[in-house]
Amino acid sequence: MESWGVFFLGLIALASVAQTAFLIGMALQGRRVAKRVDEIQERLDRDIRPSLENLNRFTRNLGEVSELVLLQGRRIDDLLADTALKIQDTTTVLHNAVVKPLGPLLDAAAFFKGLRRGYAVYQQLRGYDRGARGHGRNHSAGEDEHLFI
Repeated sequence: MESWGVFFLGLIALASVAQTAFLIGMALQGRRVAKRVDEIQERLDRDIRPSLENLNRFTRNLGEVSELVLLQGRRIDDLLADTALKIQDTTTVLHNAVVKPLGPLLDAAAFFKGLRRGYAVYQQLRGYDRGARGHGRNHSAGEDEHLFI
């Protein structure tokens, strides 16, 4: 039975040595991988960091430009509002200076226009009156035939 014990102890020792060799190989490979990862990180830092700094600078500049555009937009809005107010004031002044003094004149012109139109209607009705007596324009019964059913 002792031979079996020695055999198993030898087998355990051999497995331990193989396990140790495997762990040492893994540690060496781990060091190589860590070294490569460090190299990749250094290369990325070297290549990408300037791009990130440029991107940060770009976003800051874009923020400043958008603030300036907003400020200019507000200025333009204020300018347009002021211009509209001045136009309204000018219109009011012109109305008070020109239209109000001409108001009675416009009323008189409207009155005379009404008189002229009344006279024209009077002349027209007078012409129809003469037409009934036979002095006006010739009006045939055939022209009115389509009005009767």
